[in-house]
Amino acid sequence: MVAPATASQQLDMTAIRLTVEDALFAFLQQKESGPDGPLLGKMFDVLREFLGGGGKRVRPLYCCLGWSSVANAPIDSTVLRAAAGLELFHTFALVHDDLIDGSERRHDRPTAHRVFAAHGPQERAAWFGESAAVLLGDLCEVWAAELLGGLGGGAEQAVVRGILDRMRGELVLGQYLDLLASGDDCGSVDSALRVIHYKTTKYTVERPMQIGAALAGAGPAHLDACAAYARPLGEAFQMYDDLEDVVVGGSGAGTDGGDLREGKHTVVLALAMRHARPEAAERLRKLVGDSSLSEQDLAEARALIAATGAPDMVKRMVLERRQQALTILEGAPFHPVAKEALRRLTDLAVPGVRQW
Repeated sequence: MVAPATASQQLDMTAIRLTVEDALFAFLQQKESGPDGPLLGKMFDVLREFLGGGGKRVRPLYCCLGWSSVANAPIDSTVLRAAAGLELFHTFALVHDDLIDGSERRHDRPTAHRVFAAHGPQERAAWFGESAAVLLGDLCEVWAAELLGGLGGGAEQAVVRGILDRMRGELVLGQYLDLLASGDDCGSVDSALRVIHYKTTKYTVERPMQIGAALAGAGPAHLDACAAYARPLGEAFQMYDDLEDVVVGGSGAGTDGGDLREGKHTVVLALAMRHARPEAAERLRKLVGDSSLSEQDLAEARALIAATGAPDMVKRMVLERRQQALTILEGAPFHPVAKEALRRLTDLAVPGVRQW
């Protein structure tokens, strides 16, 4: 349990994150100690490695802050269970996302299917690794449902269940839209923003925050305020993350330039294709999506994108949305302590001043 803060204090987000991790790993220990634990063996090793690989626990944080936004009460076992369930659900999504993208690394570590492949039969290593990763993702989804099921009292439970059902469907829809856009000649700005809406805005900020708030008894107006804050913030957060990878190489999933190698459908790339000269656009089409790009090729792709002015356009879009989120936050009916914590989390997710 994390104690509430007074009006003159700040919520300790590091303490929240660590407490959620304790709840998550205690749940996994319980599963490993159960009758089926020894049979799953390597599954637990890979899952622990994956969960310990540098994740930011963004969704659990927004869930806990959603709870605190209603009433500055202690973050109790109910909301911690929900937060841990959201992190396991996110793990399911990431393991499957790495398979879809064919990613080799995440947070500078081998992806789950690559780890499994190294421990499978040599003659069928890739098949074994991919198959085991599918099952690991499925297992995480099952356990997430167990953690998230039956939370809260009668009224709260029904609201939370409805939010969870929508979140699951929205994530799959966002992933499918992303898949469709990957073969769409770098896609359009609108389609890139649509993917962000489902894969980041709703799944990362809006729904986790609403789940925490609903568990604390929030009404429709409060849940709508969570959504209003989440929409511009989610767009800013994802565009900022995508821009870092394209311009300087980020520290997210994969190696430097991972988005360009994978051909990820992003706003910055869509704008670059729209504003590039014909010969530059043709060259970008050949470079983007090639997993074997050399560092020299990556440098060329980045230079071509920079020459279009797309990075500066996206910077303006990011800062505009960041300010929108902060303005909405100021007028939101959230508890002052939670509002201050959300302001800090906004600054961490999307810094206002950044040298790219």
